[in-house]
Amino acid sequence: MRDLHLRHTLKQLAKDASAVFAEIVDGGQEIPYEIAESDESSAFCQYRPLSAKFVRDNATELRELETFREATETMRRSDVAATYLEEAGITPPADAVERATLAVTYFLARLWDGCSDFEIDEDRFSAALGEVEECAEPEAGEVEAIVPLIGFTAPTSRIELPGAAIVRADTVDVPPEAARSERAGGGEWEPTFVISARIELDADGGLSGAGERVAATFERVVTTLRLYKGGGVGLGPHGWVRVAGDRWRRIATGAGRPRTGGYKLTEDEIPALRDLARSVSVHPKRVSRLRRALLRFESGLDRRGAVDALNDHLLGLRFLLEGEGPAGVGLPMRAAALAADGDQRTEIKRTVEQAIALERELWSGEPASAGPASPSEVSTGIERLLRAILRRGLSGELGSDLRSAADELLLADGLAIGEGAAARGSTSEWELGADPDDAERVSAEAFERFEADPEPEIRVTRDGEGEPVKSDAGASLRAEIEVLEDELPVAPESEVAEDPATASWPIATATPAAGPTQRVEPEPEPVSEPAGWLEEVDEGPKVTMDFPRRDRDNHIEELSKPPMEREEVKARVQYLFPRTETDWTVGRGEPRRPAKAG
Repeated sequence: MRDLHLRHTLKQLAKDASAVFAEIVDGGQEIPYEIAESDESSAFCQYRPLSAKFVRDNATELRELETFREATETMRRSDVAATYLEEAGITPPADAVERATLAVTYFLARLWDGCSDFEIDEDRFSAALGEVEECAEPEAGEVEAIVPLIGFTAPTSRIELPGAAIVRADTVDVPPEAARSERAGGGEWEPTFVISARIELDADGGLSGAGERVAATFERVVTTLRLYKGGGVGLGPHGWVRVAGDRWRRIATGAGRPRTGGYKLTEDEIPALRDLARSVSVHPKRVSRLRRALLRFESGLDRRGAVDALNDHLLGLRFLLEGEGPAGVGLPMRAAALAADGDQRTEIKRTVEQAIALERELWSGEPASAGPASPSEVSTGIERLLRAILRRGLSGELGSDLRSAADELLLADGLAIGEGAAARGSTSEWELGADPDDAERVSAEAFERFEADPEPEIRVTRDGEGEPVKSDAGASLRAEIEVLEDELPVAPESEVAEDPATASWPIATATPAAGPTQRVEPEPEPVSEPAGWLEEVDEGPKVTMDFPRRDRDNHIEELSKPPMEREEVKARVQYLFPRTETDWTVGRGEPRRPAKAG
């Protein structure tokens, strides 16, 4: 695929280099030449300028040009420098910058090779540029494919990834339809980016297997972008493919419309994106182990919003973390252990629990308890959580079994958070009751204050006659005593036994005191012996323990009663059959038969 930006930068560099070399020649430095022997066309010796050597010797004078630096960077990003130098028989350097610098210098040498001046001839420039662009074309046995990347924006024009590249559509030679693709979440003025990849054809030269490999490459790029950060990004509905020497042909990708919002990548995020793409490409076994969770993650991102994707993302977490394990904890604890450390685990655990409750509400329609976060915030948090765990799983930090890795982290931390502290190592059942000395101290303080401010004399009567004494001092003191008594430890119910001798005493009431205090001792009521259970049965001849016997069987009399009179029944149900005003009398005449024809 030809890089239009590279063509533009090389042309600008040629103009500036022509001026620099002409100034050097005007300064007195001559272009070296060689004498060639005569040939059939001429009997005289020929002088051939070594302008290519002159360019190589004075290439350092071009390093200060802005166009030279721009052309070198474009050559490096286009990834054609190595092929271009190999075609020229030059061993390409290992460093990418040195390789691009050498390729640009060689291009200028090819542009003025054999010329006695440094004027720019359009035919020579087109021929030299064609050699560079030829290296960007697919080789025999390869297929080149592009597909628009919807919603993606970046400050650079090209991002090299393993097996593919993300390039700006207006900087390469692509079909006009690819450059005018829709932009989800972006303005019309923002450029369109495409994914470009080259895939080898089948052994028989067919495209069936190559098409599957192209689709897998594009899907891997989109998955890498979605795993790196959140945003709406996806493939366009159509792509284009071509083989060497052929034109572009449009194909359908079958991709759906991505989520709105767009996907903005900054310059500082590009190196980390390359590292993640390298992990995804180099370790296919890790991808296959996380395949089910990745599919659910992708399915959720293809939906309209985060709440619609909650079920998919929770299912992805269940694929990764639910099941038996050394610690025997649930999904919220394991997710918190893998995603955070310290106090942040409690917040993540609470988020997962709220998400599970929200999912249950969406399924059943029963409202869940309101939490501090909205459904959108909870769903977005679950999406970020699943993305973080999948990234750590693909990078190899957590090993091959994420469930066991989470349990090992919890066991290493002593199960100090969440349900682990309550289930294991808790000492709540060993806590002792209140100290008896504290109870005696509180009781002593209450009675000391009572003696310091005693109540007025009261008379206790048995029958409750008289009115209670109204005293503010006594009321305040009783309130204080009640507060102190509330602080006393309460014995368990099993240890409190009711005294049968005092259970039936009458309640005494307070009356105004007319004289000295009179104390009335309550008299216990006589306790009768419990009667036997057979004695409770009436000994009468008409009663038994099973059922009471009736005086006579009266069901026969009920059946022998005459039915209700017909007129009475007719009057009661007549309203159910209303009478009409039309007389539907039908005649009884016999039907006539037609006379037979004579």
